Amino acid sequence: MEPFRLESYLNDLKYLVNFDNGSYNAAGVRKVATFFEKKFAGTIWKTELIPVEGGRVGPCLKATNTDADDYDVILLGHMDTVFGDGEAAKRPYAIDEKGIVTGVGVSDMKGCLLLGFYALAELTNAGKLEGTKICFLFNSDEETGSKYSGRLVERIARHAKHCICIEAARGNGAMVKARSGIADYDLMATGKAAHAGNNPQEGSSAIHELAHWIIELHKLSNYAVGTSVNVGVIRGGTERNVVADHAEAEVDVRFKSQAEHDRVKQGFEALAKQQFTSGGAKVTYAYRLNRPPMEATPASLAICDRVSALAKELGMEDVSWVRAGGGSDANTTAAMGIPTIDGAGPVGAGGHSAREWLDSKSVEPRMRLLEETILYLCGKRK
Repeated sequence: MEPFRLESYLNDLKYLVNFDNGSYNAAGVRKVATFFEKKFAGTIWKTELIPVEGGRVGPCLKATNTDADDYDVILLGHMDTVFGDGEAAKRPYAIDEKGIVTGVGVSDMKGCLLLGFYALAELTNAGKLEGTKICFLFNSDEETGSKYSGRLVERIARHAKHCICIEAARGNGAMVKARSGIADYDLMATGKAAHAGNNPQEGSSAIHELAHWIIELHKLSNYAVGTSVNVGVIRGGTERNVVADHAEAEVDVRFKSQAEHDRVKQGFEALAKQQFTSGGAKVTYAYRLNRPPMEATPASLAICDRVSALAKELGMEDVSWVRAGGGSDANTTAAMGIPTIDGAGPVGAGGHSAREWLDSKSVEPRMRLLEETILYLCGKRK
């Protein structure tokens, strides 16, 4: 397999960054998948492009060094970005004199996928993976909350003994031991239209009823325990002089524990039984669990401790561990009971924005740390 050289890594990264591959750009995501498929070709690694049900997104890619499905470790990463078409042309690959790389998806997470590939290549070339069972799963729509691929991730990961998600390390170098869960609520308010000047009393405002809900929903937040309820989008009405007969809102809920998820869900259920205004306006809602919480367990924390020790053995600075507010596919595997760690990629930050960056100086040390972590989880080193 192609050995690691930073120059080669950066050339590969430049290629990947300079084309669009948002979650719903199936052709762009497939382009990423076929790039890595070719990287693995002619080696001990077997690859499979797996279509995702629904057809709206590109295929996932699975690479394995075994015919078994009870993997010692599964590596997770995603090929899609949050950005629409045309963004790559606006923000092409660039690297400054300090080695900071910028561009679309550079750390979220094209640079991370490359780091994972080269780590496996280095271990394979050194003959260190004999007798191991490893899967590297490239997800195609993680930025949608794995809306279409989630079941596929669960099916492939279900017999894995350990999971490493190679999302980028935090900007300060910290890795991720836990993540908040995410729930999506879509509110639909209906009322009765009327002329706002002539006979407003004959109408029933959907916006007015929805406004009461919004106020009550924000009261469900409990920042002290990491729970936030955010009404991020509202729409409604037709004209300013018409009592609105419809309105809607999109709500994002973040929580660190299943207990908090349940508390907030009960809050929604209680609101659905109330009527805040007269005239018949009402609010209903649709719920979707976007991500379960990634909760640290004794087994996963033991891995965190060992990874920190491995970093010291490699002469790296101390690796700290944090809880992240955003979700990833690590939430899924952790909720399945698989000991999971995250943030095993290179150092970077600014994801989902034009400020996204990756520190190229962190690539090789983080790759070596990932190699040693894989060997540890496969029982090849203490």
